[in-house]
Amino acid sequence: MHLGEIISVIALFCGTVMGLGALFSPAWASKVVRLVEDPDPLRPGGYSEFRATYGGVFLFAHLITALLVLYLWDGEHQMTTALVVLPLAAGWIGAAIGRTMSLILDTRKNREPGMIPIWIPTELILGLAIGAPFLQFVLLTH
Repeated sequence: MHLGEIISVIALFCGTVMGLGALFSPAWASKVVRLVEDPDPLRPGGYSEFRATYGGVFLFAHLITALLVLYLWDGEHQMTTALVVLPLAAGWIGAAIGRTMSLILDTRKNREPGMIPIWIPTELILGLAIGAPFLQFVLLTH
């Protein structure tokens, strides 16, 4: 297994753990992302969204990507591994870009920057770490 794949699998398991946490504790996910369920008593719920999006999607998208990287680790599939991680890596980098835009454009609506300055580099790091096989492939083959 190459260094890029090791870094990627570690980052992917971090995403898997976040998803598992949100799946079983939507209250925790709500606190992490600073969103709350709908306070309107006529529209109860919201936890299903935390379980589905921050739980199920995070858990299974990261887990299946990690399993694919581990399955393809033999060294003969470097290009395939590089492509497998790309969508999820791009998603994390896209999240950082969106959060950066919010930090710049939504100052009044955000009131305080809160965790935004912490999440931006975290999302960039996760995106780059997940995309490490792609970066390694591009740097070593060109």
